[in-house]
Amino acid sequence: MRQKSGETWQQKIFLGDLQRYTVVEVGTTTSAQDVIDAIESRGEMGLYDPSNNGGKGWMLFELAQDFGMERPIRCFEVLGDIRASWSKEQTVNSILLKRTALSSRLSVEALPSTSPTYRGYLEYEVKRGKWSKRWMELRDNGLWLSKRDNGKDEVFLCKLTNFDVYSVTRVMKTPKPFVFAVKSTENLSLFENTADYLHTFCCKEKEGLEWMMNILLARSCISYQGRRPQSKSAGASLSRAGTRRAPSKPGQTLLSIPPPVQAMPTKAVFEPGSLLATRMM
Repeated sequence: MRQKSGETWQQKIFLGDLQRYTVVEVGTTTSAQDVIDAIESRGEMGLYDPSNNGGKGWMLFELAQDFGMERPIRCFEVLGDIRASWSKEQTVNSILLKRTALSSRLSVEALPSTSPTYRGYLEYEVKRGKWSKRWMELRDNGLWLSKRDNGKDEVFLCKLTNFDVYSVTRVMKTPKPFVFAVKSTENLSLFENTADYLHTFCCKEKEGLEWMMNILLARSCISYQGRRPQSKSAGASLSRAGTRRAPSKPGQTLLSIPPPVQAMPTKAVFEPGSLLATRMM
């Protein structure tokens, strides 16, 4: 359900990992960049990472832990839209702020003049635990599947106007090592057939990273079309909800908390030293 205009809420933002967090009050028009600017203005990035570098290189990530996956949140995305896509029955999803080389690649300034295209063979999960080789093409703002590269039996998979690409962090048994997914950015309740909500793929790591980067850029081009960069006045909906403090330790801004219990093991994605981080530097 979409938030009503003018509504505000307290949003927990984890900093760097799931051990520390701050809280920001956000509204229905608050963008990811508004949140980053608010946290930076409070000096909390530097407390977590002394090499903060003036707030550069930081991005919010959506941790869709109900599906065991995550994705970077572009600076112009509205947090209320992301929150509205989460199932009310699930309480494990969260927002994480961390440094990543993707920050520059997915910035508004780096948007390509035209939406990228890409194609190649990969393994597609046709049903749970069953994989089949498919030829996939990224073009015309959507994804298309066929059994062969001649496209004679081509079928339309999804439009990137309301789908985005996620790195799969849960452990899966797959025929290829690199796993990613394309998931709707709408609420699952809107789908009559839940099989249309999420599509999972696997392939070699090099090809998987190329697929993810191209889909991320294509989705960026589509979702930014017709948008106006949020003015700083949009940040007026951000008020200082304040960082959680330990009362007996003055000067300690960030609260350390025990790691949350997770139903599925997860791993970090695009961390410094990873192949994508290296390729994107």
